[in-house]
Amino acid sequence: MSSWNSYFWKSLWKGGLLSIAIGIGILTLIYTEQFTNQLRIQENKRIELWGEAISVIVNSDETSDLTMATRIIEFNTSIPLILTDNNNKILTYRNLSVKDTSYSSIERELKKMIAYSEPIIVNLSPGVNQFIYRNESISLKRLRFFPRFLLGIIGLYIFLAYLAFSRARKSEQDLVWNGMAKETAHQLGTPLSALFGWVTILEEEGVNSLALQEIKKDLERLQTVAFRFSKIGSDLEPKSIDILALLNETIEYLQRRSPKSLKIKIEAPNRAPKINIEPVLIGWVIENLVRNAIDAMEGKGVVGISLGVVESTVYIDISDSGKGISSKDRRAIFKPGYTTKSRGWGLGLSLAKRIIETSHRGKLYLLNSQLKKGSIFRIELNSI
Repeated sequence: MSSWNSYFWKSLWKGGLLSIAIGIGILTLIYTEQFTNQLRIQENKRIELWGEAISVIVNSDETSDLTMATRIIEFNTSIPLILTDNNNKILTYRNLSVKDTSYSSIERELKKMIAYSEPIIVNLSPGVNQFIYRNESISLKRLRFFPRFLLGIIGLYIFLAYLAFSRARKSEQDLVWNGMAKETAHQLGTPLSALFGWVTILEEEGVNSLALQEIKKDLERLQTVAFRFSKIGSDLEPKSIDILALLNETIEYLQRRSPKSLKIKIEAPNRAPKINIEPVLIGWVIENLVRNAIDAMEGKGVVGISLGVVESTVYIDISDSGKGISSKDRRAIFKPGYTTKSRGWGLGLSLAKRIIETSHRGKLYLLNSQLKKGSIFRIELNSI
């Protein structure tokens, strides 16, 4: 399975789980809303019954049995309501949750009830009516709020569990990467020592000195590569480095080993600030980004390196005029194991980002990319 297919199915799996969780949340809210609407209808009927009881009491005479009407009125101990006359003058109220029972405070509650629903009309006599305004009971409000509260708690739990899982997975990846890097450095050390010994023997036998010089340069480069691997996961010892000098050194090495049809150009101020970095690792990051740019242009064109300083931040932009990066690939390019190339393990950009952001507290990101026009990667580092 290709890296893209693996990433696609992994993203699809995560998206599917998220969709299921959202679907459960939506269904829970819909069910609760339907249930609370039914309770709201029942509360409205209870208030209508309360209004009828008021009408019975007002229109009663000395022989009327008011036991049932009185019990209906007393039975309502939870639904907030206000009784008014034709002019919306407050006559009485029940079950309000406000502590301040002044007339102005009750009026504010009345405005909320008027906005909540239409009043229930109490017919007292021809042409004389009273109006009952009401709001949801505390129990109904709590029931409506409960699923949102529960979903919020579940969501928070899932988020914290995801963070814990991600940290554990990252810690495990760090151990694997660090172990792999140190083992690679160890494995490279033995043949390098032997090759340096053979170069010494060849020098003593008078072999072409120019060829030996180039061989020694490449062996020294291999030594640098081994040293880079040994530095991953170790405590860094940053040094005050002239970043422009490091860029020029890296570009000079890469230019000598690139096709003549490819040029590497640098734009930088005459003087650049010194920065505290591990030069071996930062040189590796720059080399990796430049090599990727060369691969994107298939060895033809111009790789641009731009150095800039804004306040205390040093920017290094590495641009190419290659095939660009599609929108579907942009989110995955820094993930371990992801590659669009037919060769390689897909660790270059992931390692580079790790070196810049974890080891140097900087930033590495894709600044811009357009298909068939090229890409720009940006490194941000803090100056001294």
